[in-house]
Amino acid sequence: MRKHRHLPLVAVFCLFLSGFPTTHAQQQQAVIEVNKRDIVFLVDGTSALGLANFNAIRDFVAKVIQRLEIGQDLIQVAVAQYADTVRPEFYFNTHPTKREVITAVRKMKPLDGSALYTGSALDFVRNNLFTSSAGYRAAEGIPKLLVLITGGKSLDEISQPAQELKRSSIMAFAIGNKGADQAELEEIAFDSSLVFIPAEFRAAPLQGMLPGLLAPLRTLTGTPEVHANKRDIIFLLDGSANVGKTNFPYVRDFVMNLVNSLDVGNDNIRVGLVQFSDTPVTEFSLNTYQTKSDILGHLRQLQLQGGSGLNTGSALSYVQANHFTEAGGSRIREHVPQLLLLLTAGQSEDSYLQAANALTRAGILTFCVGANQANKAELEQIAFNPSLVYLMDDFSSLPALPQQLIQPLTTYVSGGVEEVPLAQPESKRDILFLFDGSANLVGQFPVVRDFLYKIIDELDVKPEGTRIAVAQYSDDVKVESRFDEHQSKPEILNLVKRMKIKTGKALNLGYALDYAQRYIFVKSAGSRIEDGVLQFLVLLVAGRSSDRVDGPASNLKQSGVVPFIFQAKNADPAELEQIVLSPAFILAAESLPKIGDLQPQIVNLLKSVHNGAPAPVSGEKDVVFLLDGSEGVRSGFPLLKEFVQRVVESLDVGQDRVRVAVVQYSDRTRPEFYLNSYMNQQDVVNAVRQLTLLGGPIPNTGAALEFVLRNILVSSAGSRITEGVPQLLIVLTAERSGDDVRNPSVVLKRGGAVPIGIGIGNADITEMQTISFIPDFAVAIPTFRQLGTVQQVISDRVTQLTREELSRLQPVLQPLPRPGVGGKRDVVFLIDGSQSAGPEFQHIRTLIERLVDYLDVGFDTTRVAVIQFSDDPKVEFLLNAHSSKDEVQNAVQRLRPKGGRQINVGSALEYVSRNIFKRPLGSRIEEGVPQFLVLISSGKSDDEVDDPAVELKQFGVAPLTIARNADQEELVKISLSPEYVFSVNTFRELPSLEQKLLTPITTLTSEQIQQLLASTRYPPPGEMQVSEVPLGVFSI
Repeated sequence: MRKHRHLPLVAVFCLFLSGFPTTHAQQQQAVIEVNKRDIVFLVDGTSALGLANFNAIRDFVAKVIQRLEIGQDLIQVAVAQYADTVRPEFYFNTHPTKREVITAVRKMKPLDGSALYTGSALDFVRNNLFTSSAGYRAAEGIPKLLVLITGGKSLDEISQPAQELKRSSIMAFAIGNKGADQAELEEIAFDSSLVFIPAEFRAAPLQGMLPGLLAPLRTLTGTPEVHANKRDIIFLLDGSANVGKTNFPYVRDFVMNLVNSLDVGNDNIRVGLVQFSDTPVTEFSLNTYQTKSDILGHLRQLQLQGGSGLNTGSALSYVQANHFTEAGGSRIREHVPQLLLLLTAGQSEDSYLQAANALTRAGILTFCVGANQANKAELEQIAFNPSLVYLMDDFSSLPALPQQLIQPLTTYVSGGVEEVPLAQPESKRDILFLFDGSANLVGQFPVVRDFLYKIIDELDVKPEGTRIAVAQYSDDVKVESRFDEHQSKPEILNLVKRMKIKTGKALNLGYALDYAQRYIFVKSAGSRIEDGVLQFLVLLVAGRSSDRVDGPASNLKQSGVVPFIFQAKNADPAELEQIVLSPAFILAAESLPKIGDLQPQIVNLLKSVHNGAPAPVSGEKDVVFLLDGSEGVRSGFPLLKEFVQRVVESLDVGQDRVRVAVVQYSDRTRPEFYLNSYMNQQDVVNAVRQLTLLGGPIPNTGAALEFVLRNILVSSAGSRITEGVPQLLIVLTAERSGDDVRNPSVVLKRGGAVPIGIGIGNADITEMQTISFIPDFAVAIPTFRQLGTVQQVISDRVTQLTREELSRLQPVLQPLPRPGVGGKRDVVFLIDGSQSAGPEFQHIRTLIERLVDYLDVGFDTTRVAVIQFSDDPKVEFLLNAHSSKDEVQNAVQRLRPKGGRQINVGSALEYVSRNIFKRPLGSRIEEGVPQFLVLISSGKSDDEVDDPAVELKQFGVAPLTIARNADQEELVKISLSPEYVFSVNTFRELPSLEQKLLTPITTLTSEQIQQLLASTRYPPPGEMQVSEVPLGVFSI
């Protein structure tokens, strides 16, 4: 999961909401399966560790637990501290809910022992915590895991205790700072890959290792070796002319390197391989070879299949029908994880979506590697999850990729949903499901229970989001769960799954309503009614009440509870209308077996009703949809239309209310209908359904924005802009614009329009922010399938943007950046070309292209140079090598990673300060032209940076630093000032930094740079803690 600073919707909607109503997306939501396991955290509690370090460890443990599915039937956790003695904080059976566990962790105080006896602490854990009396589920054979976090070398012997852990099948993870003994940690850990050494026990380094810890923590099962967990892996390789004979050796080496890293064997990892072009051909099946050496022997002889076509869809169907089967050697029926690794170098020539969906439904985890002409959007649709797509700059980078793939290939499995928090989740709600449990439901209760399960599964269930309570009623009430009892989605779903019918002859609905108000919608039961959180009651009524409902219903509504009702069987509609606020809140089931048909309606109501009324009417608005109709949208156009239709259906369409227009564009613009074409919702919906793709090579979004302002937002086309009616423009595009959007966006906003940019797939995030009225209005999603996840957000935004609300907002106008005095500046890009950066090098190159595109490049304006580094620096081109923007762009597009194992930032800084920022090589440093260095690194430097950084800045150079998996302290030492330090988790996030880099490059003068250098105090090495880094240090 990502770490966010204050991000707008633009990044977070790349993630998924559970319940998105498309089959493939529902099953894409998570890669990690939640298995039962019992985990002990053993934490260093010595006084030598220090309070700040202890607090950071404590918070880290809480974050790990927050991301686990805690419950008595899921994952159980125990925590102990140790020093010269061991103090259990709590056992597996002490706290049944995640909330209680985290509360207990956050209350921990340091043990403050004087010595560190790790060996005896390991023995204590084995003998006293992994026991039935402590809550360990020995009878079920649940995997036993231990997470040791220590800050020093043990004073007692650890070898024997470590061996005993392994003999007892306790899988130990070892986390230590620089004060710990790495050899000791490796001896304790179940496998050397389970040793983690953060730079220090501070929030940022610990947070950085979180994903690497969580994957094995959730999936290891206790097999003799970490990578010996069973799995079946099929390689599906593009054997077409897209790869060609020249590049095929790289593909073959890639597969060989990967197989070489796997624990191959008939009882461990089985491997099969298929090539495809026009048709697929089996090289070998999962049961063809029993040993790694036999597989490698076949791979050495592997030749390119050849063929001009590329039918990826039929190849996907082929591997499912012929390889993920028992006859093909698959152990799918034994629940062994099934993995497919697709490597392709071009776009599919046949339909692939149905085959990809079938693989996903079968639980097959598809990874995609793309090279050459592979289509990113296509691969994201094929992959089980977009995070499992790897794009390579060129074939020569392929052999280095296994370093990134080996962990997910050997630890990920398909399965349960992992919730992902969104920047704007559905607002807080407390929802009580109060279902008829009387004789009315006998024989049909399982249908109702499954229905309830599916509703809850679509909600954002968590302590600070939606809380759920469940009860049944007949003659009295049986509470299954209060609001404060099962606060995570897996916990409440597990409870619902096991529910049995209450039974009872009478149906006292009045009594049940009264009971709910007195005993469930109260603070003591976990309700947040006193905090003003929305209180919803969802009733299922399958008969006429035996008692009066009017009095209890009136009291319930007066208390602020909003009731919804499923009317089934013999329920009395007149009686039910006394309970609800509006008849619209009664949903009638044709029959109980068909009650599932009401699921979308109730979920929509639960998410969209505010303060006891249906979603507020939209008021007067003119809404224009501007749709990318270029060829790149063809496969997603039906989903685009469905999105528009759903938004329209959420609006109060009418001549004096909301008017709607639709415009398509590509390299040309075509109005589909105007704001005065249709004056009722159904006519608009019908028109949307009949839309056909415009077609065209590229979307010129800037020209389309100008067209809308001149031809759509005018009185003759039905616009009420002169009457002050809000003019909302929803822009949907799937590609970067072929023309400039900045100036048209400014003109559009100054002209009174309120644009909302939605970028899909390859769309440019920065463009969406530029187009949007304010950057926070921009949304980005990875594929068309995720449009459903943002539909409600867009509908709500359109509804809530009234004249009054807009009067409080100021549009962000972003004219073209203007270089500083004289427009002269020298910009040197110092970029990491090592093996570590190689797989994501294309994103570095793209960032440079985009920045150069914004800058006023020329011999007498802005000069650009690029230097690569790894073990040593390599000059790509100097400041005086190119005199035009086109020349620079051509040179940048030819960049390829230089390779190399080391990340020697220090020597690279020293090289550029002594050799690049010099007059003979094109620098105008002696003329007082501002000098900028943009450093992009893939990690912590392997050499010292202190002296080279000081030397560089003494020359008057302004360094701006970007790093993946950053050492913040190191970056601050290098940078011009802490506000110009940027950290990313992956180089795919680089586009979001464009504006933050352009601002200093285009505005800072030499005098301002000198002032910043003079005013920024850089502490001696080791003195600056991460927590002291000023707020200007951004992390994405």
